[in-house]
Amino acid sequence: MKKWRFLLGYASETGQSKSIAQGIVDIASEQHKICADLFELDEVDKQFKLEEESVMVIITSSTGDGEPPSNASKFWRKIRREKKSDLLSHMKYTVLGLGDTNYSNFCNCGRVLDRRFEELGASRFYPSAWADDAVGLDLTIEPWLQGLWPALKETLAKLNTSSESSIDNLSQSIDQINFNQEIKPTVERQLSSCNKLKSDEDSISYSSSLAELTTLTLPPKPTHSLSVKLIESSEESNQVLDGSQYHAAKLTRRECLTHDVAIKPVISMELQLSEEEFLFEAGDAIKLVCANDENEVDLLLKRLECLDKASHRLEISISPDNTKKSTKIPAYIPPMCSLRYALTNCIDIRSSPRKNLLRLFVDCTTDDDEKRRLEELCSREGSEIYIKYILEEHLSILDILNHFPSCKPDVAMLIEFLSSLMPRFYSICSSPLDDARSIKFVYSVFNFAASNGRTYERFGVCTNWLNKIDIGTKVLIQTRISQHFRLPLTLDTPLIMIGPGTGVAPFVGFLDHLYLSSQSISGFDVNNLNTWLFYGCRHREHDFLFQEQLQMYQQINVLKHLFIAASREEGYPFRYVQDQLKINGQELANLICNRNAIIFVCGDIKTMVRDVRETIANILREHTEITNIDEYMKSLETSRRYLLDIWS
Repeated sequence: MKKWRFLLGYASETGQSKSIAQGIVDIASEQHKICADLFELDEVDKQFKLEEESVMVIITSSTGDGEPPSNASKFWRKIRREKKSDLLSHMKYTVLGLGDTNYSNFCNCGRVLDRRFEELGASRFYPSAWADDAVGLDLTIEPWLQGLWPALKETLAKLNTSSESSIDNLSQSIDQINFNQEIKPTVERQLSSCNKLKSDEDSISYSSSLAELTTLTLPPKPTHSLSVKLIESSEESNQVLDGSQYHAAKLTRRECLTHDVAIKPVISMELQLSEEEFLFEAGDAIKLVCANDENEVDLLLKRLECLDKASHRLEISISPDNTKKSTKIPAYIPPMCSLRYALTNCIDIRSSPRKNLLRLFVDCTTDDDEKRRLEELCSREGSEIYIKYILEEHLSILDILNHFPSCKPDVAMLIEFLSSLMPRFYSICSSPLDDARSIKFVYSVFNFAASNGRTYERFGVCTNWLNKIDIGTKVLIQTRISQHFRLPLTLDTPLIMIGPGTGVAPFVGFLDHLYLSSQSISGFDVNNLNTWLFYGCRHREHDFLFQEQLQMYQQINVLKHLFIAASREEGYPFRYVQDQLKINGQELANLICNRNAIIFVCGDIKTMVRDVRETIANILREHTEITNIDEYMKSLETSRRYLLDIWS
């Protein structure tokens, strides 16, 4: 009897969905003897046809304002434009969406696909699920995966036996599995009483709640699909990755906007574009290609005992033992580049390692106590400690290796299983009317001390790189066009702009654009504008960004209302932008309900976004007669009158 199979499609901007999907492939093959054909969703009609698939599992994240990842845009358009209501009537499916509830369109891509599949006639064989990065993706992913396999096997059994004419074949197929049986990769280990990692306090190295367990449920060990060889070379080969999809720019200006005593420096940068066809509007953002810190790369090479091999060239090929049809040589690593170049420019060495990599580390560790702790961290039973001590503290791959000195992974393992180094997004704070070939943006300088499990001091990956490069350095960028975070077409539409810290950046671009429009467009009267800006800083004398520019816009009537919050300034009554929003609640409620105002929110995702939304809801609750505030807030979002540009 032929081996059972199903289609596994993924869409991923940062690599998380892909990593989860690859783990599903391994579990399907090793534990359940099922073939999972893995493809990017955008390979539809090339590698697979929906009309020919009986069972499909989709793993997808969302990006931007609930939009599909870049490798699902074609699939997204195909599904949304399809008119045949019975196109997928033959298909059984389920969806795992990854998202963050700090965003208003939580898991929007997955939810839209889930709903669209149902509209096209497909039926779920297993409930779709939505994993929340705000509380930890694994809290949803692990139980969802646990229940997936019995449902999937039962579905495949029914589909395969329905095409068999023989009762014997039917019985044979049903006998092939026990639907209630779950094959668990377990380990049994009794800790010795002299455990050297034992501590009075729980940490990355020890958890009292897990120390006495003798059985742990581990994820399957990922199988190697690539062959990675280091070839000795007298010179470092630094063949540059193909940048044809990006635009070249040159760094022309770098300026600190904050006072020397400011807690967090903020830097303004200006890039000069070398290509005229680069188009952007006020409200857009740029995607900027960066590099890892050279010192951090050296520390990792030293820990891997490969510092003397940094100039060796990487030869990457598909392993002769590979059985996965979807295996590809990573396109983000240039052919025959040096090991140092790959770790510096191509591979993400800063993000926290996923559990599948920790599972591989178990077999690379010789010390029994360290091995046991790594088993705990990657186990189902250890989900909470994995989130608390690794994800929440943002431990890197180097931190993990430093905590477990007997762990000696091969560098080839990291090349294969670490994700690509992703570009970073920055909101543009200038208008193309000023100079269509010049882009300005700002960023905060982040410093992370060696504490809470972090074994070395570090800075933000991209901001650290931007701080170190010289004026005149070539920078590769790409526009992330915002389809909705834009100025309205009508001048009299009230704008409520809320942007603490560097979140003010796109609003400076908005105001710049309005000012320049008033200078260049006949009939453009600034008196028709109704612009409100709520800005927050720590101290008005230390880190009030764009102060002179904003006050100038206020004087010439481009900015009608400017309200400042200062969270660290003693005696100042408005600590947060929410405080200023509350004081102006009655006027804001009138603008929102009676004047169709558009609310723009830009800034850090951690707490500000939720607090601002709750404040707006409370203002409407207090100053209007709206009975269902939650539904009204949702209507503002769906009608594009409550717009977010936020980051983590």
